[in-house]
Amino acid sequence: MITMVIADDEEMIRDGLHTIVDWAEFGIEVVGLAEDGKEAFDICMSLEPDILCTDIRMPIMDGLELSQKLREAGNTTKIVFISGVQDFHYAKTALSMHAEAYVLKPVKLHELKEVFGQVAAKIVRERDSEELNSKLHKQLKDSIPALREKLLIQLLSRYYSNEMEIYEKIGYYQIPLYKGEATAIGLLQIDDYENALAHYNEENKQLLFFAIHNVIQEIMTNAASGFAFTNIMENELILIFNEKSLLGHKYIDLAEEIVRCVRQYVKVSASIGIGSSVSSVLQLSVSYQEAKEALQHTFFTGKESVVTIHDIAHNKGESERHLQLHELEKQLTQQLKLGDAQGVTTLMNKLFDEVILPNSTQVEHVYHHSAELVFQLARPLQEADESYQSILGKSTSDLLQIIQTKKDIDSLRSYMTSFIEEIALYLKNKHHSKNQRVIARIKQYINQHYMNNVTIQLLAEEVFLSPTYMCQIFKQETDETIIEFLTKVRIEKAKDLLKSPDLKIFVIAEMVGFENATYFTTVFKKLTGVIPGKYRESL
Repeated sequence: MITMVIADDEEMIRDGLHTIVDWAEFGIEVVGLAEDGKEAFDICMSLEPDILCTDIRMPIMDGLELSQKLREAGNTTKIVFISGVQDFHYAKTALSMHAEAYVLKPVKLHELKEVFGQVAAKIVRERDSEELNSKLHKQLKDSIPALREKLLIQLLSRYYSNEMEIYEKIGYYQIPLYKGEATAIGLLQIDDYENALAHYNEENKQLLFFAIHNVIQEIMTNAASGFAFTNIMENELILIFNEKSLLGHKYIDLAEEIVRCVRQYVKVSASIGIGSSVSSVLQLSVSYQEAKEALQHTFFTGKESVVTIHDIAHNKGESERHLQLHELEKQLTQQLKLGDAQGVTTLMNKLFDEVILPNSTQVEHVYHHSAELVFQLARPLQEADESYQSILGKSTSDLLQIIQTKKDIDSLRSYMTSFIEEIALYLKNKHHSKNQRVIARIKQYINQHYMNNVTIQLLAEEVFLSPTYMCQIFKQETDETIIEFLTKVRIEKAKDLLKSPDLKIFVIAEMVGFENATYFTTVFKKLTGVIPGKYRESL
């Protein structure tokens, strides 16, 4: 029920307002009558009604002073002024007090009903909105643990690249990771997992990992050494050792204690692999991969082992070099396809500095790696119906002969980088017009269907490209993502619709493709600096 107080120094008007309208029709209950502003103030502060219906001219304290004092006291009661024509010049002052309406005496019943119907409807909407926000905040609070784990898992999978953004999220979720402090990833797995849990159903597996997690968390918390969480990968519990635990290699003792306690209290055998320490959360994925690599070494050390990446560093050898070389060649191929000359140059320098030079003890090794790269890059050219001959005027054998003529590493590096850059620029120019047509089609489709559920997959099908490649060329050519462009289109359409005063905000949100008004308001403010309602007022 909506509560209301009526204030007027004339008893006949006060009682008339009370009785002439069937307030229950609007869901309103009159909870107090006041004959002056002072009495109205005391009632409003005591009962905190939803509405105050007040005259302007009253003894002791007039309606405007009453409104001002209520606002200064933090009272949010909605105020409707009722006064005579002679006081109409007060209307501007009344509206500055954020009054809901100004009704002239003599009061017309239909006008009175219309005003209070609107005020009551507004209160109901606000209550519904507050209730929804309250539910959303509760749901968010309840989901914080799951969201925290999701964020940590994303860090391990290199989902983020902006350090400032990720530390902001870490602060919001109250994760104990601090900028500038060293951390290291530990990875616990149950030994011989399939055989060890062969007779466990899914519920018992979950209970088992819950018990192991509790053991780990208790040990790490007591030692103030970090925290643990469950990865989405089966048979993986992640340990994050903080800087305190890294001092004096205490984290190794902690890991060994965890292995012992898991055996003692949970009755299963487990091992832990530990990666190197890193100074940024963006490098946690590196430490995690190292922890996985270290854990594989338990094949040699046996069950219930604790192995660090440093324990096996001397065994990496040739296999690691080939893996790194393969990964860089794959990246180089991708950048070449995209026509990214700068990216190609960066990768070529990385290839020489981190793979070819450190692992080549003879000149012939360098020539061999260079020739291998020439053959590797010929494949994407064939896929693009091109060749070294068509772009450079030289065949593969010509390039190999030129490579053999280079007598120092700098000239060899310079030559290879220059001709690969030339290829990248050629492909960039070739694909530019095609990319522009693709981007134009994407923008056209978005402008025509922004009100619908436009997905990356849907757009990819529309332009006959893979989602990943489509997103890459759109970002490369426009310097913004497809989602950013779609959002901007929707907000611009919303701006036009806000010019129509009869359209509700939530209706406009739906019309431009947003699932709910709350999210629409958030995005609108982020892009324009104001919420939709304020933008409409500014028009």
